[in-house]
Amino acid sequence: MEHIPPGNGNDKDADQALRKRRLGMSFITYLATFLIVLMFAYQGLLPLSIASHFLIFSVVVNGLIWMAIHRNLNLRLRDPSMTMLQITLSQWPALWLMFFLEAGQARAIFLLISVVPLLYGILALKVRDFIWVSLIFLAQYGVLLLALWLLRPQVLVASLELVQLFVFIMVLAEVALIGGFISSLRAKVRQRNHELKQAMERIQELVNIDELTGVFNRRRIVQALSDESNRCRRSPGPFSLGILDVDHFKEVNDTYGHQAGDEILRVLARAMMLDMRAIDSFGRYGGEEFLLVLPQTALDGARIKSERLCDTVRELRFNGLPEDFRITVSIGVAEAFPGEHTDATLDRADRALYTAKENGRNQVVCCTAIDPAQQAGPTAYED
Repeated sequence: MEHIPPGNGNDKDADQALRKRRLGMSFITYLATFLIVLMFAYQGLLPLSIASHFLIFSVVVNGLIWMAIHRNLNLRLRDPSMTMLQITLSQWPALWLMFFLEAGQARAIFLLISVVPLLYGILALKVRDFIWVSLIFLAQYGVLLLALWLLRPQVLVASLELVQLFVFIMVLAEVALIGGFISSLRAKVRQRNHELKQAMERIQELVNIDELTGVFNRRRIVQALSDESNRCRRSPGPFSLGILDVDHFKEVNDTYGHQAGDEILRVLARAMMLDMRAIDSFGRYGGEEFLLVLPQTALDGARIKSERLCDTVRELRFNGLPEDFRITVSIGVAEAFPGEHTDATLDRADRALYTAKENGRNQVVCCTAIDPAQQAGPTAYED
């Protein structure tokens, strides 16, 4: 009967299935009580027909709750688990039995049994909710005593009923206080777990994200490259990578200062991320160098993508720098060959980047050779 916040899609279905399982567990409690009812009937303390009524009553109450969950009607309620409703209804079959019992001591047994469902409230109810349920229990028991006084006054013993009522009130008060206290502790534990989860997510973010630019850091982008390489080994297909370097970045720092350099890297990183597909990975490789991982992309596609990034960078503007200030980037691109180690692919992209810088920067160079000694070497595409 624990309250579960309503979810969406698969989460909602899982929550509803969990509520049905818990309803089944509570129904087992009814069956255990039914064994006691049968014992009373066997001893002649209760008509067998009343015992059958108890079973039918229990099946109907739990069946209606199950149907409400099955049809998602419970999701319209503040408490989709219907904790207070289930606890309140659970007392009805016991009250029905107590009306037909002759001995007041026998009624006391079922009176205490009727308190057991309150224990389920420990999973969800607050102290205030426990107090309300306890008052409802007392009101329902008061209706029973009134019915007995009007219809079967001969079975009432005033002194015994007063003692039982006093004990019932004391038990309800203790259960409400203790249950509410335990429930509050559970709520605090859930809150602490939530805070711990958020802290772990933040730590994970700090581990994976470059603090300055907000994109993947070197460790995480290299891991993304490794993951893509492993994926291609399992399911062969093309993927490419590019190493992007900001042209003349040292001169920018020397002229405008390191704060301006940091602003350039931040703006550039944001602009690059806006042009990435969901499957692409982009991260700071070191200093003013960035690494681009392009899954399911052959060399020609990687070249086109890289040239578009070059165009984007040339249009960027930066706060605190002259309006006519522009930066450019050089990009070395390589497509991974089947079975090639990622270090080798990185080395080819790095050599292509070196060629781009040697040829005047502000361009994309694609490397098609596996070995540096191969004459095919890099192929330049100047913008």
